[in-house]
Order: sequence, then C-alpha cells, then structure tokens
Amino acid sequence: MQSMIERVRAHLSTLGITLQFEANPPATQADVDEAQERLQLSLPASYVSFVTQFANGFDLAWTSPKDKVFGTFTMEPIASSVEGLLGMRDWRLYSEKAARQYGFPYTDDPELAMRTNARMHHWLPLVRIANGDFLSIDLNEDHFGQAIFDKHDWLDGGSGDNGSPLADDWPTFFEAWSRVCFVHPKSYYWPNILQDTGVEWSSPEFLNRFRLGKDSIR
Repeated sequence: MQSMIERVRAHLSTLGITLQFEANPPATQADVDEAQERLQLSLPASYVSFVTQFANGFDLAWTSPKDKVFGTFTMEPIASSVEGLLGMRDWRLYSEKAARQYGFPYTDDPELAMRTNARMHHWLPLVRIANGDFLSIDLNEDHFGQAIFDKHDWLDGGSGDNGSPLADDWPTFFEAWSRVCFVHPKSYYWPNILQDTGVEWSSPEFLNRFRLGKDSIR
C-alpha cells in the first residue's frame, strides 16, 4: 500500500501538487480482537490485513485550485469505525418495531427500505465524505467484506435501496482509487460514477491528468 502512496506522490509532484499523508501505526491483533468483541461480528481478513500491515487509519490530502478538484479524505482507525457503527445503531431504527413505525414513507418500496435498514446495522464506516455519505465495508454474511457506498439521505427518496458496491473489498477499492490519485469526482457526488458492479473509473468525472500510467494526460 505504501508503494501506491509513493506512486501518487510522484505523479502529483510532476503536476506541481504536494501530497500530504500521515498514517497511524498499524493496528495490533489486540485492537482487532477488541473491535470484534465490541461488535460481536467478525472483521474481513482483507480489512484486518490492511489495518495491521499498513496503517490503522490515516489522513491524506492534496488540492489543485487550477482544476478545482481535490483528493482529501481521512480513513478512521479501527476503534473509531467501531464507535461509528455502534453509534449509528442509536439513530438508524435499530429495532424492527421502530422501523415499522417509521415506515419509510418517502421511498418507492418501503419493504425494500426495511430490509436495507436492517442490513445497514452491519456496515462498518471507514471514510466520511464531506456531505455525510460514507465509504464502508459490509459485514453481512452475503456480501462479507465488500466495500460499499452508504448514501446518507437514501431514505428521503428513491427506490429504498442503499449500499452501492465500490469493490470486492477495501484494499481493492483503495488500489483502484490510487490509480486516479484519490481524486474525488468533479461533481463531488459519488453516485454519479457508481454502477451495479462498482465504480466507473473511466468516467470523465475523474480528470485524465490525475490518472497514473499511460492514460495520464497533462
């Protein structure tokens, strides 16, 4: 993972942009055990490997005023992600009774919204986007370890679904995002570049000059 960071740093440097990156020390097995105990859920091996071998959270930032885009985000340490998931249970209609009483009246399919809401209790938030959306991993058995996009206002309209896939796991998503220097979409709206199978990395929402390798155009 560090080699990916250095590739991004080198590419941005050719564009006159400075990458700021501060990583926490890797998590310990005790950190992982405590997290699983608190959640009463298992954590995916791919995520555990990421936080124990690379970094237990980090801050990454760069900006390009010329292009009016940026690549700024914070990945939470494992303990903070656990706090986030547990805290969400206090306001995400954790009980089926509360969910039934609310009824998800603004969605097209309230029954689908009921099932979505139940699934969200097993989503571990890793990165908070500025508008309140999250990049998370799914701890439900049927999509265990999948990196997903958690849209904060999903219940204010739409189908009643949420949790669009980003990649099969967090390291795969991290690597793919690194190939566009962790730039955010030009619209700053991730749903614009999400497909059923994951992120449309070829989208013009990601400027070519921030692509690593042969596709880079300055």
